[in-house]
Amino acid sequence: MAESSRDRLRAVLEVLASREYVSPGDVVVATGLPRYLVLAMFQCLEALGVVEQVYSRGSYKVYTGTVYARKILDILRSGSEAPVLSLLLAGGPAASHAGPAAAVGEAEA
Repeated sequence: MAESSRDRLRAVLEVLASREYVSPGDVVVATGLPRYLVLAMFQCLEALGVVEQVYSRGSYKVYTGTVYARKILDILRSGSEAPVLSLLLAGGPAASHAGPAAAVGEAEA
């Protein structure tokens, strides 16, 4: 079983990268991580746009990884100490969506 949060995230992303579609149950079987942890990770990853839900029936859900899943996995594989910062500097989701802070800055200029 994976030890750190980074290791657990990498294990989940490895499964996502190896298959086009995956359910949280598939990840539990492949990684040995507890079901509650995998379900929580999928909720977070979906909220961040790293995975997309492609099917749902009752409590059964199937997801696919977005381009960000692969980018984050590549950064984690590289051993970067700051994977989120590396993603942002590489033009990740936040870099392409300047958000309200940028609008305020533009209004002041």
